[in-house]
Parts: sequence; structure tokens; C-alpha cells
Amino acid sequence: MAEPAYTVLARKYRPAKFADLVGQPHVVKALSNAITTNRVAQAFLLTGSRGTGKTSTARILACALNCMERKEGQFEPCGKCASCRDIARSEDLDVVEMDAASNSRVDDVRERLESVDTRPARGRYRLFIIDEVHMLSTSAFNALLKTIEEPPPHVKFILATTNPEKIPETILSRCQRYDFRRVTLSEIVDWLDNICRIEDVQPGDGVLRAVAEMAEGGMRDALGRLDQLIAFSGVKPSLEEAERVFGLVGRAKLLELLESLSRGDARAAVLFAEEVFDSGKDVAEVLASLVSLARTLLLVAAGGGDDRGIDVPANELPKLKEVAGTYGIHGLVYLAELLTDCRQRVRRAAFPRVLVETTLVKLSMVGRLESLETLLARLDDVADAPVSIASNIDHSAETQPASEKPKPAQNAPASDSGNRPLSEREKNALDALKRQFGVS
Repeated sequence: MAEPAYTVLARKYRPAKFADLVGQPHVVKALSNAITTNRVAQAFLLTGSRGTGKTSTARILACALNCMERKEGQFEPCGKCASCRDIARSEDLDVVEMDAASNSRVDDVRERLESVDTRPARGRYRLFIIDEVHMLSTSAFNALLKTIEEPPPHVKFILATTNPEKIPETILSRCQRYDFRRVTLSEIVDWLDNICRIEDVQPGDGVLRAVAEMAEGGMRDALGRLDQLIAFSGVKPSLEEAERVFGLVGRAKLLELLESLSRGDARAAVLFAEEVFDSGKDVAEVLASLVSLARTLLLVAAGGGDDRGIDVPANELPKLKEVAGTYGIHGLVYLAELLTDCRQRVRRAAFPRVLVETTLVKLSMVGRLESLETLLARLDDVADAPVSIASNIDHSAETQPASEKPKPAQNAPASDSGNRPLSEREKNALDALKRQFGVS
């Protein structure tokens, strides 16, 4: 007998109720109140970055609206009735799911809308779930427009997208919009820890945090990474194994690099780049870790000793404050901007190694940079300094014969024409420079 197919963690622990949604309390409250008070709109638009629960919420909402066991005043689907089970398996006749990424033509939309006047076979509503709706063509949006504005009483639309700016305003204005935020680091770590206890997985110190940081606020990405790590190292993954399988560099090593760069050690920059490329690590992931660390250092420097909002272990804070102090807030802003730009460019660069090396060498020069205020103050000092009288000598005198050159008068008083004020043109140029750089 064949073994049952393995179900990945992202599908196995997909939210089935509103209570299972992580990090979206504002969406849960709004939708639950709409259901309990029977004020359900004809169209919903769920927006947000990948892996934050948009499609799962669409299915939960569909289950709640068509649940056969839900009592009046309740909002959670039972998850056990035939309707809830079929919707979870995408087999319910009353729920039409459409992936706009692969069905973007106007004919695809018209084909789905042919059944819009058909009464529900079992539930209260016929529900149309359109995922990645921003991928629809202009003509497809036009075909959808009238129906989504005035659908039959038994029809509801649930649209989901990662790019709401690509959706026409005519569609946006006819939907109730709910924005899904990125899941915080602590929420992802707590949820992964809960799953590890259920799956009898015992991760080492710092493993779940490293996985959560790579997910960048997406719960699905975090579960996928955890699945991959368990497949690689078994039920007791260590931080070293996580760094090996994902091509990561530990925070301690990154801090050591930034500390060396703050001292102007360009050699450390080149050696670090050489190690990253020669070991086959994912350069984009390493740069992402550096960007995240630069942001943390910026928060430390800007906090002025207030550690609230800095999501790092307490034992790492003293070292972070030390490194942040060596750069200063101006240097950290430059550091974060340069690393972010490098990460964006590295994937399409013809010579990524050269790009990373030059970026890190630039960062080793941060200690020699001066602020615009300092440079403009120095320019003010130069402008106020006395102008040498020699620069005002009439150069035409050099062409005169020696006998015709005027001789200085005996015992003539010293001229003070060298201390002349700035001309109107020079003042205007200096004022324009100050306005350009925002210096008063």
C-alpha cells in the first residue's frame, strides 16, 4: 500500500478560522463584526505582501458566510460541515475560485460570470474569489465592473492582490478594502515555536529567529523555510545548519565586519566579499542580513538609549550600541542606503562580485565623510576670509616697461583694500548653495 503524500507545513497549518490568522487583528475584527451584524458588503478587496493570509482569509470568509452550522450572532465557521470541508478543499460548487495570473483574459472572466445568476446549490451565497486580481486585462476589468457594482443579492466577490495600485479606481471604489500588514518577527517566532512543539521538532538557539528574519513578514515563507530546514537536518536543526542550508552569515560575524569597516579597514571588506562568493552563499541573502542589521543599528542610534521597539536579544544590545556609536547617525544612514542600493542591483549586475567589493570598500570610508553642515560652515569661513591684495593687481602692469611702472610712494600708509566684503554675485551664489542643501 502506497504511503500517503506528505503535506507541507504551509498547507498543513493553513488558517481555517479567523482565530488562526496571525498578525491581522484589524481584519479579523472588521470581518467578524460585518458577519455578526449582517452588514456584509458585495465585494471585498484584500491587499498586502505575499504570505500574510489574504487567500486564506478569503476562504475563511467564504466558509463563514456559507457555514451550515453557524448560529446567529456567531462569525467563526464550524470547519466540520459539508460546506466548510468542500471550501477548504476547493471543491464547493457555490465558491468559484479564479487565479487571475493564469486567467487574465476577458473571456476567462465572462466564463465565470455566466453562472452569476444561478442560485446557490447549498449555501446562502455564491462566492467568487479572484486571486492576484491586478493581473486581469483592462477589458477583463471592464467585463467585471458592472457585475461587481450591482451583483444579485446572493453573490459576493472577494478579490486578493499584492499590487492594489494596478487595479483601476473604478473597481477599487466598489470594494471594501482591507490591508494586511507584514507579520512581526516575534509573532512569526511564536507561531513557528508552536508548530515545532506539535511536530516534535527541537530547533537550536536562534534557529527560529533566523528563519523568521528571512521570511520578511510572510508567514508562508517562514513555514516553507522551516520545512526545508527540517528536511535538511532532521528534527534537531542547529543555527550552524540553518546558516549552511540558507547561505546565511551570523549576526556576530556581520557586526565584526561593520566594526572593522568603521575603523577604515578596507582589507576586511575585500576578505569578507571573497569568503561570501567563494563559499557559494546567496549574496542577496547576505546583503539582506546586512541591511536588516543596519536598520537595527539605526534604531539603536536614533533611540538615544530607549530600547523599546528594538527586537533583538538583550545580550546583544551592548555590542549593537557600541557599533552604532562608532558610526553615528549620519554614517548609519549612509550605510543603510548604500547596502540597500547594492542589494537591489546585485541580482542584475554583470559583475556582482565587483559591485559588492566596491560597496564594502566605500563603507570603510564612512569615518572620513563630513556632513554638509560642516562643509558649508567651512565654505562660510573661506568666504569671510580676507582676499589677498595680490589677486587684485592689474595684470596689465606686467606688460609695461620697468621704467613706466608706477613706483610706490615713500612712507605711504598700508592699504586695507585686501579685506574687501563679498560681492553681490558671491553672496547670491552662497545663499543658493545653502538653500539647495537645506542649511540656514
